[in-house]
Amino acid sequence: MSTPTQFKQRLAAELSTMATAPAPAPATRAPARRLRLPLAIATVATAAAAAVVVPTLSGSGGSPAYAVTKKDDGSLILHLNRPEGLPGLQQQLKKMGVRAAALEGDENCPTGAPPHAPWATAGYALTFPSEPGKAVIHPDLIPDDTTRSDGRRVAGATLLIVAEFGKDNATKAVSFRLVSKVPKCSVPGIGGGPDAHPAAQR
Repeated sequence: MSTPTQFKQRLAAELSTMATAPAPAPATRAPARRLRLPLAIATVATAAAAAVVVPTLSGSGGSPAYAVTKKDDGSLILHLNRPEGLPGLQQQLKKMGVRAAALEGDENCPTGAPPHAPWATAGYALTFPSEPGKAVIHPDLIPDDTTRSDGRRVAGATLLIVAEFGKDNATKAVSFRLVSKVPKCSVPGIGGGPDAHPAAQR
């Protein structure tokens, strides 16, 4: 056998061996690590992003700036202790389905006291115990939107609550009026003092 022939046979044998040998395992990369929060932590983080509405707390003792309690007869006991409770009070009443707005009385309000709604004498939608800052709201005496027998649509009224506060920011007096349109401001003392309508109290 000639040398070229032997060389060809050896080369063919080596190539055959290389073709049948298992391929070397490719170099593996460690998988990228992903930061996974436990479900409880992820849930807490999501909840923290949601707005939570609670009565505003401030002042000595951490008493709430406002509170609303519903009685069995449907009336609402309102406590208003400080001016920072007004926005939360209005929001809470809206959630409870009560057409009401709350303002701090302003002696310099250019429009003065808002006009009464035409049906304001139908009943006292807000009555007062003797305690300043406490009132009883009667939602059934706040007229809703109605359709008259002649088909005309009549807009309902809104209970406007106007509060006065002393130098210590404690509630000094609360007054109210049923209005057709909520004003941007109002002078204090627009009606319905603590002893003004004792017969209407429930």
